[in-house]
Amino acid sequence: MAKFEPDKFTILVVEDNNLSRKALIGMLFKSGYENILSAPDGQTAMEKIEHNHIDLVVTDINMPHINGLQLIKAIRTGATHAIPETSIIAVTSLSDVETISACMRLEIDAFLPKPVTVKDAREQIEQAVIGHTELYQQHLYDEIETDLNSCNQVQSSEPTEKNNDQTITLQSLFDLRAGMTLTRDIFANNGVCLVKAGTLLDGRLVKRLCELKSIIAEQPIRVELEPTDA
Repeated sequence: MAKFEPDKFTILVVEDNNLSRKALIGMLFKSGYENILSAPDGQTAMEKIEHNHIDLVVTDINMPHINGLQLIKAIRTGATHAIPETSIIAVTSLSDVETISACMRLEIDAFLPKPVTVKDAREQIEQAVIGHTELYQQHLYDEIETDLNSCNQVQSSEPTEKNNDQTITLQSLFDLRAGMTLTRDIFANNGVCLVKAGTLLDGRLVKRLCELKSIIAEQPIRVELEPTDA
């Protein structure tokens, strides 16, 4: 694991609320970060990215011009000057399940739940900058809806299952491991699908699911184990 040195990272904070933006920047300074840039919306953030090397983007979601989901998707699809694997933290409410679902499919590195605390900011940022960097779901990015009005109209659906003779049932989200493939959709308590059957789990996605345990519906967790060489 890489040594964690806060002063070596450049962080871009994207938040349209002036007070919230200043508060988050203050928390980062208290945590030892020195290289901090800020932007009031996604459009300005993309301009900052064009002219600066950014190691981590911490972004709110509901913003004018270019919202947080649109910014995240632009980074992940290579539509900005940042590398697609740039670490990203989404600042959002855990009650905004539709947004959380989109963020997970865009393979963000951490959630920072509102209201933000110094402790949460420090822990989630450290996790994001030293965690997994490889992306696995690039082939799904184009179909991800980033218009917030459309996201909030997502309807619940019946579970999809793709079981076979290699499928097993897990007792807990904490039994999930990288390399497993979901054979049954995982839903939030409100019926919104968070992760679809057929998704190959990586370490980043496993961590996000465990962090979101409080909003995930109790349901059988069905997976196919990673194939082993004969």
